[in-house]
Amino acid sequence: MLPGHLGEDGAGPSGPLEDVETLDGSDSSRSLVGNTISGSAWTIVSRVTGVGKVITIGAVLGATYLGNTYQATNALPNLMYYQFLAGSLFASLLVPPLVRCLDGKNIKDAQRLASEFLGTLMLGGLGICIATVLAGPLIVRLLSAGVASDSVARAQRHVGFLLLMMFLPQVLLYAVAGTGAAVMNARGRFALAAGAPALENLGIIATLFTSAMVFGTNTSLSNVGAGRLLFLGLGTTASVGLHASCQWWGAHRVGINLIPRPNWRDPEVSAIMRRVRTTLAYTGLTAIQIFAVMVVANRVPGGLVAFQLALNFFFLPAAIATWPIARACLPLMARAFHRGDERAFEREAGRSISTALFLTIPMATAYVILAVPLAHVLSLGHLHTPMGMTLITVSLAALGIGIAGDTIFILGTYAFYARNDVAPPLRSMMLRVSISFVGMAIALTLHGAAVLAVLGLSLSLAGIVGALHLCRDFELFTRSSEYLKSVGRTLIASLVMAGPMFLIAFGIMRFLPSGHLGSAVATVAAAGAGAAIFLRLQAAWGAPEIASFMSAIRRRLPR
Repeated sequence: MLPGHLGEDGAGPSGPLEDVETLDGSDSSRSLVGNTISGSAWTIVSRVTGVGKVITIGAVLGATYLGNTYQATNALPNLMYYQFLAGSLFASLLVPPLVRCLDGKNIKDAQRLASEFLGTLMLGGLGICIATVLAGPLIVRLLSAGVASDSVARAQRHVGFLLLMMFLPQVLLYAVAGTGAAVMNARGRFALAAGAPALENLGIIATLFTSAMVFGTNTSLSNVGAGRLLFLGLGTTASVGLHASCQWWGAHRVGINLIPRPNWRDPEVSAIMRRVRTTLAYTGLTAIQIFAVMVVANRVPGGLVAFQLALNFFFLPAAIATWPIARACLPLMARAFHRGDERAFEREAGRSISTALFLTIPMATAYVILAVPLAHVLSLGHLHTPMGMTLITVSLAALGIGIAGDTIFILGTYAFYARNDVAPPLRSMMLRVSISFVGMAIALTLHGAAVLAVLGLSLSLAGIVGALHLCRDFELFTRSSEYLKSVGRTLIASLVMAGPMFLIAFGIMRFLPSGHLGSAVATVAAAGAGAAIFLRLQAAWGAPEIASFMSAIRRRLPR
């Protein structure tokens, strides 16, 4: 499933500086939608395999504390990189200066900037790894803080520490992968960058299945052997290495060899790092929030596995719509800002938000309406129990409410970062995290599925309030009614499709035999009907998003 060496248009590799262009008006609209489709197509592959990975964890390790421990410790390196090292904001930090170099036809400066940035980032990552080794016992103790049984908590701390040590090299590998993806995005290449994580997911799935075949499916923390832990730990890290190698190779194919050379004294690297210092507060708050989520979800046996599975679906709309749109729009916003064209900047930012909501709001509606049949489909193996399905159901429904808020928050952040303004997103993130912590405190007083329900609702509410707060600073929608009308059409069409989806899903589940097949048929039929209603209404209203997507799809079909 390797995307190969194809560019985002499906052609072979191109020279390092060709097709860097400045787009305006309708050309930029077609570029935004077209690049979004390219990134989304491969992101769907990556996300489907990511969901498959979490399903496999649930099927092999079950709704158990071993499953919780593996999921939590494997998430920590990703959390450290994408949050403490600002990895999730790579594009907003590194892409604009790379775009300037490439627009100036200076590949040597782009090569130097990317390599020095990577080297500096890896040096910081090494420091975080050393600190994590020293703080490892405290970290695993915090992870097990919500476990009622002392013997289970002790076993979880022991197994968790061993796995964490084997997972730590992933921090450096993610730095390579993130830099390679940023380089390709700056060159206008989105497909390989979006598809490479599928290799990591497939490698982890293979590791889990092989572990089950070789070592059995005993899921007790007290009886898990050293051989099984080594296989799980090293196999998972090797899978991340495969992902990083693919991203490095992708950067090489567009003319930039990523050889780490730490040099934080370089003026351009220093300028990025100055913004990183402010950004670290933003990403650090997110990291603390996610870690707290793991602690609260770990209070319920299998709760972390179920909530992580729901989180994969929560992040899916962002992965296949919001992030590809943000990455495709970022070079356009950066160019408009550097030209001093505020009107063009607002046009690109507004189009990105309304286009993303056109895709993510109906997906969020489907999650809330179809939470029950989806939970039946996703609960495989050891997770296929009444409690396992209940945990997934409440998590999906509670998190689905906050998808639109997360969409606006991400794109608003990218818009501010494109014009080198890092303060407003930080203020909004502080508010967002504060609200979520209040909900988590309430969740810690509850038991069973109620813990995950309150946890999910608190994250959703926090995301919505944070997005509204960010929009207060970002005055885009107060200057143009065009994008407000688009969002209004999307909201109305999503509400209209909700009723038929509910009736179809539960009507089919009532008459078909219970189980995975009946739930899958109900989910697919209801989702298909909902999509048809949504698109038919949008077409009747003459929504410009329909024409943009159809035009971009036609251009990518083989002649």
